[in-house]
Amino acid sequence: MTCIANIADVTRRKVLVPDLDMLPTVERRSHSDLVTKDGLIRVISTLNALYDAGDIGDSERGAAERWLRDFLYARFGTMDKQSQKQAYEKGDVHTWMLSRGKAAARVSEIRACLGLCAHVRLEMLLVQEKSFSAMAKVLFPNISEARARMKVSAQCGLILEQLSSYYDAQKNRTAPGKNLPDARGCCM
Repeated sequence: MTCIANIADVTRRKVLVPDLDMLPTVERRSHSDLVTKDGLIRVISTLNALYDAGDIGDSERGAAERWLRDFLYARFGTMDKQSQKQAYEKGDVHTWMLSRGKAAARVSEIRACLGLCAHVRLEMLLVQEKSFSAMAKVLFPNISEARARMKVSAQCGLILEQLSSYYDAQKNRTAPGKNLPDARGCCM
């Protein structure tokens, strides 16, 4: 009887409080800014903050997500199947490594065209998911926090617009004589 009562207590506890198992760890909470929205704990995304404020549009948001997918695949070899809109193609280790190399080449080309400063800000914004305040402390430690936050927000918006323009230029590059590359090999 005691065992059955204990099992009932355990299952009852799990049914009553299912979210305790799904809470972020202490380490995750220390690395991210979290907000509770509609009863769910979410990471505050600076990309969504820019989008919600109207500083960027759909094309900039799409370009940011595309760059992030390429960066994560090139750096870590991971790919989110659910975010891929085109058909998922099976391959062997060789095709995967070739496509990973192409993703790394795309990231390197964007870094060469937009510059190291833009690349650092893209990493902080999209990969590390830092808030504007956290980026401001790193990038502008000697000015006031509010002013530094405004600068970082404006810079991130501008970089995402440039990234979107870069992808648009790459799309239009297929026509002969259009968008000839500049001295760095960039078509913008």
